[in-house]
Amino acid sequence: MKNDSQNFSQVLWVLVYWQGECPAHDINLAKIAGYLWIDITKNVTQSDSEFPVNLQFPHPIPATGCIGFYYGGGPEFAGKTTMKADLDLTYEPASSANENRVVNVGGGEYCFGLNWGCQNATENDEEGFAVPTTLQQSGHLLELYGNISDTAFDGTNNFGPIPTGDSWGTVNDWYLLPGSCGIFGENLNSQGFPNPLPLSTIHSWLPHNAMHLASVPMVDRIVPQGTGMATLQNPVQTFFSVPVKVNAGDCLLTIYGRSGNGATDNETQVLGLMGP
Repeated sequence: MKNDSQNFSQVLWVLVYWQGECPAHDINLAKIAGYLWIDITKNVTQSDSEFPVNLQFPHPIPATGCIGFYYGGGPEFAGKTTMKADLDLTYEPASSANENRVVNVGGGEYCFGLNWGCQNATENDEEGFAVPTTLQQSGHLLELYGNISDTAFDGTNNFGPIPTGDSWGTVNDWYLLPGSCGIFGENLNSQGFPNPLPLSTIHSWLPHNAMHLASVPMVDRIVPQGTGMATLQNPVQTFFSVPVKVNAGDCLLTIYGRSGNGATDNETQVLGLMGP
């Protein structure tokens, strides 16, 4: 994604499939049979930002009929963004029905250093967000995959201040909570998004049998006389050599946190692959 000026922009990339023939028109993805992959990329500088995609699926993901690639987004307030992709897909015909399924495991967007924006926001640098997702079906969690894009803003009056100091960074963690989402499911606002809490409180609320599935911390080290205007991006693909047993009603918890100061936009787009 190429910005022609120093303006905050973001693009969502989505791979989906439809049963049977490709639809003549489904720009809203209302008729899809399922998601295969989602990535989010952000850019705040006048630059060409590239993000590599190299996903492997030792446990096959289900797809039939028509596969479609959707991408959309651009600058939030001003400027122009050019989006392009060059992806190859390799697949093998299945000899039997694939009982694996792709599930949403709580992707979202949360702002720090602001009192507005995203799905929720906090001005307190010590706070974070814990997003609970109740898993509706029993089975085995085979892998988590997708990406993270956490960014400072562009320095304009449209957003909050750029981080300063030696560094700023982000916390991205996933936990499986057996039984239910418990108190995390009660800490939601009227729109169903989590209220901010001190990160220490979030971790103290984790039950003793919570299973830590994945962690992707990221940091931007600011060079002397440099700027904290940066975008931190990383792929997520965690394989479970021993598939994780999941019961209907268990909770997958996504934790967002931030270190440093200034204002940042933190977003994950991560899916789970479940087997029987």
